Amino acid sequence: MNVKNDFRYIEIHLDGPLARINLDRPEQNNALTLDMIAELDKALDEISEMEELLFVVLSGNGRSFCAGVDLNWFSGAEERSLEENAAQYKQLADVLLKLFQLPQITIANVHGNVFGGGIGLMAACDFVLAEANARFMFSEVKLGLLPAIILPFVAKRLSVQNLRKWILTGSLFHTQEAGRAGLVDVVCSDGQPENTLLEFIASFDMAAPSAVKMTKKMINQVANGKVGLTDTELTATILAEAVLSHNGQIGIHAFLEKRKKPLSNLSPKGKGLGNTDSENLNI
Repeated sequence: MNVKNDFRYIEIHLDGPLARINLDRPEQNNALTLDMIAELDKALDEISEMEELLFVVLSGNGRSFCAGVDLNWFSGAEERSLEENAAQYKQLADVLLKLFQLPQITIANVHGNVFGGGIGLMAACDFVLAEANARFMFSEVKLGLLPAIILPFVAKRLSVQNLRKWILTGSLFHTQEAGRAGLVDVVCSDGQPENTLLEFIASFDMAAPSAVKMTKKMINQVANGKVGLTDTELTATILAEAVLSHNGQIGIHAFLEKRKKPLSNLSPKGKGLGNTDSENLNI
């Protein structure tokens, strides 16, 4: 397992089934640039092919997770055509989509300021963990812009009324309110976000990695309308494949024999997280 860690604006750390991606422009509060987005794009392509990975954690170095798009990127827009500008901005949209479609479980671990495109990054993840004092803001309307690229991802988490309240006003809100609205899943209130993260990861300890990935894919297909109530033959086939799979047979027999054997060997402390290859499970 290897990622070519020759990046300038992000850091990649691999630990067993866990990959950490850290945004690394701390002096600029990890504001997104075209170069940074290109590095994220490359990293996500490589990580998506790593079957041994089960978790991808996205964090930010320094005082903030991500302050949105670096406005210096937009400063030369008038010198480019509409099509040229759109092609550049599409790179951000493509990165959000790749993050959303990763086969692994994705976790945004956020702190400090989370503005604009930073909210888009975290909304594209499966789960969001936030420090209690994190601050959120859709700042686009205050700049005469709109959050066109991030809106489809944010809308999967927020009600229409909350979208109106926070996006149209550009008002600042905090972790507790974001949690009540569904934008944040877990609040770190003890000042130890790493412990909160590792405890959350440990909650998947009894889950078979292959089943988790298949289920995540199907949840997205159902949510996007690709699998519906009338697709009975498809859903029956998917279940039959799972029952006949290596992990399915292990899990069924363990239950029938009243054995409590985890289908993964993740450490609850996050150290030596173990190999999650379905052919090398610690059973």
